[in-house]
Amino acid sequence: MPKRISLMNHSAMSRKMNLEGADEVTSIFDRTQEFIKALDSSMPSVTIAPHELRNIMARSEESELTLREMMEDSSTTGLVIKAREPWRDTYSKLYYDFLDSVQAHTSELQVFETVADFIQNCHDTLELMRGMKSKVESPEYTPEEIGLENERNTWRLIYCLYQNRIDSENNRTQYELDTKSYISEKDVIEALFKNSKLIREYQLIIDWLEKNALDQADRLPTIENFTDRTIPWENTLHQLKNQKAGIPLGSSRPIVSSMDPDAPIREGKPLHDQDKEDDARLEKRMFIEVRSGRLQKAQSLAIHCGQHWRAACLLGWVPYHDPNYRSLVSDTKLPVEGNKNRSLWKYCAWKMSNDAKVGQYYRAIYSSLCGNVKQLLTVANSWQDGLWSYMKTLLDIKVEAEVRGFMAKTFKEMPEEYWRGENTLEDIFDELEASTNSIISSQAHDPAHRIQKYIILDEITTLMDDVESMIDQKTFDSQFLRFLAHLVIFLRQIGKNLNEQVADKVMLEYVQFLMELGDPVLVAYYTSTLPRDSQTINYAKFLETVTDSDERKKCLKAAEDANLNVEAIVKLVVENIRKKNVELQPNDLKGELTEADFEKISALDWLIFYPSQREEILWQTNALIRYFLISNKLDAARKALNKVPQNTIETIISEVPALQNTMENILTVNILPDKASVSIREYLCYKSYLDAQEGFSEWFTQYHQGKPHPVEEISNFSTFTEKVAYEHKKTQYASELERWKITMEHHTKAVKQLLFNVLLFPDGGWLVDSANESSKKLTSDDKLRKHQLENLRKLCIPKIVFLLYTVMSEMNEHAECIQLADIIASEQHQLYKVFPKEELREIFKKFCESSLVLMDQKKDPWGYSK
Repeated sequence: MPKRISLMNHSAMSRKMNLEGADEVTSIFDRTQEFIKALDSSMPSVTIAPHELRNIMARSEESELTLREMMEDSSTTGLVIKAREPWRDTYSKLYYDFLDSVQAHTSELQVFETVADFIQNCHDTLELMRGMKSKVESPEYTPEEIGLENERNTWRLIYCLYQNRIDSENNRTQYELDTKSYISEKDVIEALFKNSKLIREYQLIIDWLEKNALDQADRLPTIENFTDRTIPWENTLHQLKNQKAGIPLGSSRPIVSSMDPDAPIREGKPLHDQDKEDDARLEKRMFIEVRSGRLQKAQSLAIHCGQHWRAACLLGWVPYHDPNYRSLVSDTKLPVEGNKNRSLWKYCAWKMSNDAKVGQYYRAIYSSLCGNVKQLLTVANSWQDGLWSYMKTLLDIKVEAEVRGFMAKTFKEMPEEYWRGENTLEDIFDELEASTNSIISSQAHDPAHRIQKYIILDEITTLMDDVESMIDQKTFDSQFLRFLAHLVIFLRQIGKNLNEQVADKVMLEYVQFLMELGDPVLVAYYTSTLPRDSQTINYAKFLETVTDSDERKKCLKAAEDANLNVEAIVKLVVENIRKKNVELQPNDLKGELTEADFEKISALDWLIFYPSQREEILWQTNALIRYFLISNKLDAARKALNKVPQNTIETIISEVPALQNTMENILTVNILPDKASVSIREYLCYKSYLDAQEGFSEWFTQYHQGKPHPVEEISNFSTFTEKVAYEHKKTQYASELERWKITMEHHTKAVKQLLFNVLLFPDGGWLVDSANESSKKLTSDDKLRKHQLENLRKLCIPKIVFLLYTVMSEMNEHAECIQLADIIASEQHQLYKVFPKEELREIFKKFCESSLVLMDQKKDPWGYSK
């Protein structure tokens, strides 16, 4: 478990137990906001990610008004913002913001700094979205806002709970009370919070729920917006003073006859209508402040409205403590803290919370201070409200039981129903799911609240099972998927035992979504969180769609930065593309290149970025050429061959100093590694074959198109001028024909050399592996390659023989044709074995024709002079 870097000035326990100070009346139940302040202060200011989503950039380019102009000019923003919904673009930037946060804190010791950044990212984005929405008449919360708010709250929960849990594991020292000296209720509560991790967690959960409620409350108008500082119930007082004279706007019904605080309950009569309306507004707002953890704010509201007794009544729950027992100054008496009769106040508060004559929200306020969960639930309007009600009650009972069990003094007995309010955390969540309030029960099944539940219970195994179900059923949007991915990252960093199969499933789902966005920086980083094999497979899948050279460089740079196995990835990219779309297409029968062919050829460029992959580019190019030659696509094969950098073979053999840089050694000496040796030999075989095919095409073109046309004969009645011109043309023709013959002799010699290079390829023959390679045990891929090579020999060597015969017969070199027959029939080369019977019969038939020609030339059938 990594050691935590504390982001707070004090622990949650010490913040809650800071009860010193003569002028303050505080205790463990005081809703201090130091936790929230520390949380807020620990969050760095938001930074805009350097990257932009492609759709954001497109919108920015098309827009005539910049975002700043739209925000500043409120007269033009309404319809424009509503139409474009730019907050969705802001929402999408969270993918980059979270990446920046993760990369900014790479150490495990900084894990909570990362979480603090997550909170800040969510908060700032939420505020920016709402600021944009304020320009449009759309007060309703969008699903994006609700989801983002839930996510921010979840990160807050993770931040506070897991800091406490890690601190508790690292520091298990027990705090002992000095029973020989004075012990107050405050002392007992302090010791309880110091020694019990669970109690601290209860308080942290309450703090978290109140912070979330505070965010909601701050967006609502407060009571000061409706009333000035005044006396209590001023309309009632005014009517009572002027009953005889009569007043306008009097109450519509009989009102109380006195102004003491208990008058409405004692007399059973209402206040003035306006006072009753103001009082209802006050009590609701006071409850909102209590629900938000601001008890002192609720008291100040009561004082603002002149109802000081309500503020005073909210102080009775404070535990009693007399600092004079431990004061080092004997001549100065310090004021005591809290309520000496706290248990009696609590009993009265319980009774008041159950009194139907008291306002609903006033009853809820007292219920929160005396542990009456039943009454608290009557005003709960959400799952968080319900959880807060149960947690307030649970903590109250735990603390009360500790105080009463430890201190030897008489306490006012609480009703039996009070003690029955204690539940386990598991029971609390079951109650929320089974709540009769449809809103609470519905929200209890919301994915965000289910995750919060498992985090509170620290049931990570169950959480991961639930997450797997979400992944399988696709019951989430892309932003929730982003949250799940970073939750997995966090749990891994703190050393939680996860179901790694499910964790990898989450990360893979997120990576696949990021592939759709197309940003290599995002894809590469999160791909690096997958298992090693999965990293290669998935990033290769992403690269298959990238065709632009500059984009490819960016993708490889991102992969390097993320420490991915780049060489294995690009190799897999080429193999995947080569194996795609191998079914025979109509154009394949014509030998024409298809889009799939160009894609396969272009994929080879992935292997030229790294010199260390020169061997691999040979291997992959050879495999692709095999495919093209079998499909009779010579042009495609040549294009693939040309993808290999010119210095490839030199680069490979330069890594073996013992090997002399000669072609003979490359072909015959087994000093190179096996794969390199095989690749070079096969590559040279294809080069010789394609060179021979190109040489024959040039020869054929020169032979049939380059030969000058004979001069047409003229009639005997031609004029002298025509005869002179005819003779000139004949002379010119003879000169051109002689030049053509010389040229053809050079072409013929060159093309024969190229064709014989294929037939007489050294060390075993064309596309024949060396004896050393042939003796090795073959894998399934090796067997496939060997089968393809055998088929290519049967396909290509007969073609070369026919081409060679065509060249020599056309050039009247029939004696050499007979020598070619000897080469085919020789046991040294065994070329006859690759000929199908029909082709072998046909080629020897042509050799027979050459023998006849030789005999017509007064030579023997083998071309020798008689």
